[in-house]
Amino acid sequence: MSLIETFAAVGLDAGAVALLAWTTWLGVRSRDRPSALPFIAILALLTIMGFLSLLAELPGASAVPVLSTVVDFGQFGVGIVLPGVWVVYALSYTGRGTGLTRFRVAMFLGIGMPIVLSAIVIAARPPTSVIEPLVASFLGTEIMFLLGLFTYGTYLLIGHGWNHARISKGQIAIVISAVAAPYVAGAMGNSESITDGVTVGLLASGGLFAVAVRRYPVMTGFPKADYVARTRVVEALREAVVVLDWEGHVLDANATTTELFDRSPASMIGEPIHSVVDGLEGSDLSAGATGTVSLQTTKGRRRFQFSVSAVDDAEADGERGADPVARTLLLRDVTDRQTREQRLSVLNRVLRHNVRNELDVVLAYADRIEDEDVRDRIRDSATDLVELSTKARDAEDVMTASAGSPEAVDLAAVAQDVVEQYRTEDRSCDLSLSRPDELIVSSHRSVVRQVLSELVDNAIAHADGSPRVEVTVSAAPGGAAELVVSDDGPGIPDREQEILDAGTETQLEHGSGIGLWFVTWAVTQLGGDLSFRENDPTGSVVTVRLYDAEYVS
Repeated sequence: MSLIETFAAVGLDAGAVALLAWTTWLGVRSRDRPSALPFIAILALLTIMGFLSLLAELPGASAVPVLSTVVDFGQFGVGIVLPGVWVVYALSYTGRGTGLTRFRVAMFLGIGMPIVLSAIVIAARPPTSVIEPLVASFLGTEIMFLLGLFTYGTYLLIGHGWNHARISKGQIAIVISAVAAPYVAGAMGNSESITDGVTVGLLASGGLFAVAVRRYPVMTGFPKADYVARTRVVEALREAVVVLDWEGHVLDANATTTELFDRSPASMIGEPIHSVVDGLEGSDLSAGATGTVSLQTTKGRRRFQFSVSAVDDAEADGERGADPVARTLLLRDVTDRQTREQRLSVLNRVLRHNVRNELDVVLAYADRIEDEDVRDRIRDSATDLVELSTKARDAEDVMTASAGSPEAVDLAAVAQDVVEQYRTEDRSCDLSLSRPDELIVSSHRSVVRQVLSELVDNAIAHADGSPRVEVTVSAAPGGAAELVVSDDGPGIPDREQEILDAGTETQLEHGSGIGLWFVTWAVTQLGGDLSFRENDPTGSVVTVRLYDAEYVS
């Protein structure tokens, strides 16, 4: 090779090294990304391979035996390590993790085993007729193993990228081609020409990787986020999740399941679900089934709400008539919720029935007390408790009514009825109404009427003397409607509003009754908003905003 050809070859190798080193530097700048480290390792190995190729092309390099040995062994070492790193990158990018497993340990041992055996044979110095076929056999095995590793990593990336909406097929093709280029070009090239195969392959790798790093998310986290999210989120669920085949045998289970039933996932897999979970006998576990069962757990006998969903084949997603491949059983512990509901139901019954009956007796006996002051105090207190019981009953009725299907409600007509009701009652107040002819929303008439009645009653009951109360019905922007009750009374105490905003009461922080709680619950049940503000100069303004207006006129 002439001096000009030598310098041309050196220039091409230097260009390949510079391009690969620059791309490696770009990767290092993004080293905080999830799949960056194995990707940077691939670039660094190719850069080393290019640098060794550059050393081999330097004038006089062939005359230095040690340099030739370093180049040959260095390039060989990079060549056998690179497929293993390629698999690590594919595992990381597709979300399968890079931790050591038996398979991965065997994979890395497989890379080094033929080389170690070849070295042992050579060190033993058997006859040449024995060394050559053995070493050739070991090296052939090594080549086939490395080819298998490269194929496996390529399969992972193609399979993941082909079905991922945010990964370009061009990205996958470029990355695969960039890794394969030095091997393919080296096998096909002519080492005697200026542009030998390895140099061409490295130049191609540098160019393709530069495009990939600058244009595609080859190191970002989202390509593996969906895989990781599906597994991690299921593991983090507080509900037990069990995957079943169509014969009711366990295919998989999350951590909550193992805690509840004191079984490791390995011991569950392959077992019938009825032998794993005590209490599911007789339950319908077909796809779409739901129900409530009592199960024996590590926490004792607990009540669970279960639901069963079909699991479709991801590759057949969107194909009509595709058969589900499994079922997912979700178990949600509802013991505490059911106990709380039962407790509230019993307490409500006691408040509504037993306490009311006893208060009627108190009122009857109060008339026999001769001391007028004592009699009046007893009657006032007992009457207040009766009214509280009535409000609790009304609250339960309203909550039940709001659980049904909504209907067309004319807010203007509802407001007119409420105002007329309080005008006819023996109430000392100035009650006015401002409304359109008609304002209709999709809601629950009885609930809306009770909310407005409670607000008007609250404004009148807490005022000193003869209060002025104004009810306004109006359309709001965005197709909503507003019910506004304003008064000139003392206003709603800040403490009451803070408790309502907090959404809870304690023994030290609690409201004076259930009226405003009822309004808050009802408006929330209706899907509306409730707000309070001070009136000018005194009093309060309460606004109820309801949505999903059908039409306003």
